[in-house]
Amino acid sequence: MPLGTTLITGGAGNLARQLSADLAEAGHRVVLVDLPPSAPDLPFEYHVADISNRERLESILAEVRPDRVIHFASLLSGGSEDNRDLAWRVNADGAFGLFEAALATGVSSIFFPSSVAAYGSPLPETVPPDQPQWPSGLYGVTKACVERLGVYYHRRFGLDFRCLRLPVVVSRFAPPGAASAYASRCFVEAASSGRFTFHVRPETSPSLIYIKDVLRAIRNLLDAPHKQLTQRIYNLQALSPSAGEICRAINDRIPDARLEFDPDAEVTQLIESWPVRFDDSAARTDWGWSPHFELNSLADDFLGELTDGDADGRRLRGTG
Repeated sequence: MPLGTTLITGGAGNLARQLSADLAEAGHRVVLVDLPPSAPDLPFEYHVADISNRERLESILAEVRPDRVIHFASLLSGGSEDNRDLAWRVNADGAFGLFEAALATGVSSIFFPSSVAAYGSPLPETVPPDQPQWPSGLYGVTKACVERLGVYYHRRFGLDFRCLRLPVVVSRFAPPGAASAYASRCFVEAASSGRFTFHVRPETSPSLIYIKDVLRAIRNLLDAPHKQLTQRIYNLQALSPSAGEICRAINDRIPDARLEFDPDAEVTQLIESWPVRFDDSAARTDWGWSPHFELNSLADDFLGELTDGDADGRRLRGTG
């Protein structure tokens, strides 16, 4: 028997794809909702919907009757700046519609991944949980907005809202349109083509987290007993290497990779407005959060996966 039904919006996206497999392996029924008309490579029940269409969303929730919703659907940072109207409709209005649809159909729990982008500068070196939020990009504005909505629905209606402020996620599926994608693409392109250009400064050092730590953190928070939680929104901290340190870690493992820096002022300014380090003491205390990966173990694991079985795999340090 399945442990329960989890519906994931943005189900064809980066985090959703990987979390879906983890949840299914653990025995959960997984149902995906997204805008692409088909996702043949995803072996889960799949519903096509525009997240901003509340009527369609409510119909799906009424049909599926999920125990919880994981809300990943979002326009990313670059796309949000390019199309502000769409960004607000998807990121803010879409979330509001989801909360209302959840109330209407009896969904009791919603998980939402927020972001370092929900802050703005200047920031202290270590950002506390109650740091004022004045994001500099529209993507971050909508993240902060949904955080507040979730807390409102928890206090007003008893919705079990849980949220993680995720650092920049390092993953092979990081969307190219995201400003933060450099932290992932540098590994992917160094392994595949042997070259990459960073469009940030070597000193740029936002808080990062490896995808495997993200998935474990989400599962742990989802499984944490309600009574253990002292707050609705938790910060996560894993590592904060500079782009220069990431570059050296890659070259240590792929010595012939051509890695260069050509900073883009707008991208650099945005990313350097994000937190360098979070105070995540509440997550550590309430539900036992602790990262497993620092820079060297991340580079070993990620590049090992990217090159394993490929001709380029021989270029990794210690593989021949």
